[in-house]
Amino acid sequence: MRYNPSFFWKFILSGILFIFIGVQVNAQEINDSATEATKSRILGKLNHFTFGLYIDTYYNWTINAPQDTSNIVPYSANCPVQDQIRMNVAALEFYYTTDKVRGKLAIQYGDAPNLMASSNSQWIKTIRQANFGFRVIKNLWIDFGYIFNPIGYESTWAVLNQVTFVTIGGYFEPGSVLGAKVSFKFSDKFSGGFMVGNPFSLAYAQNTRMAGILFLNWKPRQNLSFTYNNFFGNQALYGDEVDNNLLYNNIIATWSPFTSFDLVGQFDFAAQTNSTMAPDTTKIAGMLSGFLQARYSFAKCFAVTARYELFNDPHGFLTGVNDNTGRGLRTNGISISFEYKPVSFGYIRVAYRNLEGYPGSKIFASKTSDNMQAFIFSTGVRF
Repeated sequence: MRYNPSFFWKFILSGILFIFIGVQVNAQEINDSATEATKSRILGKLNHFTFGLYIDTYYNWTINAPQDTSNIVPYSANCPVQDQIRMNVAALEFYYTTDKVRGKLAIQYGDAPNLMASSNSQWIKTIRQANFGFRVIKNLWIDFGYIFNPIGYESTWAVLNQVTFVTIGGYFEPGSVLGAKVSFKFSDKFSGGFMVGNPFSLAYAQNTRMAGILFLNWKPRQNLSFTYNNFFGNQALYGDEVDNNLLYNNIIATWSPFTSFDLVGQFDFAAQTNSTMAPDTTKIAGMLSGFLQARYSFAKCFAVTARYELFNDPHGFLTGVNDNTGRGLRTNGISISFEYKPVSFGYIRVAYRNLEGYPGSKIFASKTSDNMQAFIFSTGVRF
């Protein structure tokens, strides 16, 4: 056969091109495989994420305070601004949960977080919670970060309450803790744990001393539960000559005798050393508060809730001493709330509130009245 140089080089070039294309195709398949594997790993982790959105607005109409020169209702944990359409909370929630690891992050804005952040911890106001945890053994978890304090049935987030606004006692309860939490589920009926860290709240400010919290939950029956929480620690600042050791106790009972009827009772009592009023300030001062609440649901999307509350801090170690009465804060009041849920994740509420202060205390309406009455309209959604 006659040698043809042109044919020879075409053959060689075709072979090289074939090999090159084959390598590229194979490389592309490997690359695609790696990409898919990476996507699978990423999506696998995303499957453990939960994302949420919460928005709540309100209108607090005070009806007996024409002489009030302030637009802030005293001792309000939420719905604090009167006679304006306002936003309680706008929040984003992120949760990550697996068998061995979990994490929670909630970012919030609005009147409620602005109000409840003390002046020396304003940086924390936009963070509702930010923590992560590991499962050590079955039913035993350790969490770290900015963690909810278990004390109290109520929440500054109205969506978690049956009555939108928080009681006076709830306003003065210890806040969240920056520290660590150990929790254990002993059985289906009993669980508990403890926390240690620095507390952050309006009532207690931020203290560089460590505080401890014990929490226990008992559910003897499906429709009945009991909870005990406490908070203990030295509330005096470093450098103070006198210690103020506080023990705050919180007891909650819930009972649902019928499917459409719920009862909640809460009782708080606290004691703090070296906190009585003059002339003898070395004795132990006490405080008590609580509420009783009943809720009836009807026609699937309607509910009515009634609540009675009381608060008494005679020595003022939590609330300060009133100049008019020479004692700490004392209040009692009633609330009635009507709720309509057009969808499962949204609500519309209208409530009436009547609070009475100690006679002559003048704690409401720019310190001109012992009484505060208001209608509060609120609506929100939480996806």
